[in-house]
Amino acid sequence: MWDTFIFLIRFCLLAIPLHLIIWTGYDFSHIISVTSYFTSKALSLLGTDFFRIDNTFFITTSTGMLAADIIKDCSGWKSFLALFSLIIATRHTGTKARIIGITAGIPIIFIGNVIRLATTFHLTHLYGLGIFDITHNMLWQGGLIVLVLVSWLIWLDKIAFSKRYI
Repeated sequence: MWDTFIFLIRFCLLAIPLHLIIWTGYDFSHIISVTSYFTSKALSLLGTDFFRIDNTFFITTSTGMLAADIIKDCSGWKSFLALFSLIIATRHTGTKARIIGITAGIPIIFIGNVIRLATTFHLTHLYGLGIFDITHNMLWQGGLIVLVLVSWLIWLDKIAFSKRYI
């Protein structure tokens, strides 16, 4: 019970950077640009009819044109921070295990986020504007949360408490 309490306290304290980032209004423009670039590459691979101006995607659908901006909240930064916080808050793990978890977790979350955006845009292209909110707000936001938790659980199982990394 005590370990769980300490984990929760540490995890809550690690939410402070989240609030500081929100408070300062940091824009994440570099991450947004990279996310937009890779999303456009994924859409091209999927054969989606679209064009992009900076970080705005215009997708042709059967029910009209979707104009969607990749904004700070679309960059996956909260998911990166959540995984980082889960890894750092976990007690009795070594620094090497934490570095491996964070280093491996960043590309996993980034790729998952690009897949989230590309499939949301592609499904909207295929099935019309009505599907956008369902895939974006319900299906894929939950999917990204699951990806963060599964990544952390795999890290716990395979690396965190392995004698090789402590």
